[in-house]
Amino acid sequence: MLAVMVLILAVVLFLLIRKMDERSEIVGGSFSFLASIHGLNTPLGVGTDADARIYVSNTASGEVIVYDQDGIEVRKLNDARDQNGEILRFYSPKGIAVDNETEKLYVCDYNWRGVRVFTKAGDFLYNLPRDPNDIPLDPEYGFAPYDVAVGKDRVYVVSKDGIYVFDSQGAYLDHWGTRGNQVGQYDFPNGIAVDRESGNIFVADSNNRRVVSLTGDGSVRWILGTETLESAVSVFELPRSVAVGPDGLVYVADVLTHRIFVIDQDGNLVSAFGERGTADGQFNFPESLAVAANGRMYVADRANNRVQIWQLDNKSMPEPTRAEAARFKDYLHRF
Repeated sequence: MLAVMVLILAVVLFLLIRKMDERSEIVGGSFSFLASIHGLNTPLGVGTDADARIYVSNTASGEVIVYDQDGIEVRKLNDARDQNGEILRFYSPKGIAVDNETEKLYVCDYNWRGVRVFTKAGDFLYNLPRDPNDIPLDPEYGFAPYDVAVGKDRVYVVSKDGIYVFDSQGAYLDHWGTRGNQVGQYDFPNGIAVDRESGNIFVADSNNRRVVSLTGDGSVRWILGTETLESAVSVFELPRSVAVGPDGLVYVADVLTHRIFVIDQDGNLVSAFGERGTADGQFNFPESLAVAANGRMYVADRANNRVQIWQLDNKSMPEPTRAEAARFKDYLHRF
């Protein structure tokens, strides 16, 4: 009798393990959910700094809020004055970046059509572009910044028609891309990140359903996502945000699969986790994410009106399924 029960238990365990291996999603593992910041109103952007503070674009309320690494509110950027001495208002704040070397805070306000630049203390400095005439404006799209990232001496801003490049003092330098799905083209890219060590740039090319990696001079290294450059078949549904962690890995928030994908700098899938829901650790349209130097990950969980705080451990990341890793490899185009 005991032998029969042991055999039945072994069969059940085998079926469970096989079922888990067949699943396309990986939840939890060594990624530890810590807490959430609740009471937000459609948060669309999140950033962090060297002290792991959390900078949140509380978009529907038109405000930017700063928290400590544990989610305790520090201040709001609600009393800064603009270049005309008037109280600065946010219309639709989204992407946020902090330059720890210059102590500058960048906030994209896409309906206002510019990037606001502050000190980390919240004092207004200038706008990007400093003058709208400084940059070549596409007559159809104009300049509608979604996200911003800071390199060693460059500031990169994604708009509807590609990437705008500025120097650290705000001078316009270059514009990369046109709208389309070919190499060097973009279709409403919503996220951008820079690895300051390698200089590599990563773009969430949202409507093309892919992630693009470039060198610091704008040359495309690889494109990950679609079966072919023209195809709509992709491993992503709608990638909206990218972040580079202290481990050099690239974290991608895919808003329609409600998952976080982790890839290396060569485009290989390392890990993935997440599922849709309202419980702790579940996502409901994760719009943006940022990873601090201490491994804290902050996710703007848009439809749940919260920012989630996670702790990452890259030493024991859950491995992707064999099928998913192979599919990512098939959908990677190198240049």
